[in-house]
Amino acid sequence: MFKRKLIVGVITLVFLFTLTSLLATAPRFAEAMEAEQEKSLYERLGGYDAISAVVDVFLTKIWDDPVVGRFFVGMGTDTRNKLRQKNKNLLCFNTGGPCRKINRPLDVVHVGLNITDSEFDIVVNHLGDTLKEFKVPEKEYAEVMKKFGGLRPYVVEKRIKKH
Repeated sequence: MFKRKLIVGVITLVFLFTLTSLLATAPRFAEAMEAEQEKSLYERLGGYDAISAVVDVFLTKIWDDPVVGRFFVGMGTDTRNKLRQKNKNLLCFNTGGPCRKINRPLDVVHVGLNITDSEFDIVVNHLGDTLKEFKVPEKEYAEVMKKFGGLRPYVVEKRIKKH
């Protein structure tokens, strides 16, 4: 009988200790979850180095594209490097990072290029493919694509679809 009471007492103490430990860590767990939710898209994407790598691959895809690559014909290495840096800063800034935009307004930069919805869609698809290639999580993928899609009115001049 004594052994049984001793075992029940020990089990009760272990249970109470475990419960107390869980209750003590619950607020820290909740704080950690809140901190994770408060992270900027920039942080959730992996910061500058990750954004830089994505932009490098993305730009190479659009430069090599048989349809939209025509907009970049004749660009020298220096000009391409400047465009890379501008796009890295733009994505960094627009996702909540510490970068400063060094671009002119998008509607000014793209005026006269007669970019169509179809051409814009090609660029969007290259970005989507690049984000998937880098295994960007679905939530962050959707946020980046929404931001990028919102640029359409500043880039597209021709509202007709090419087939």
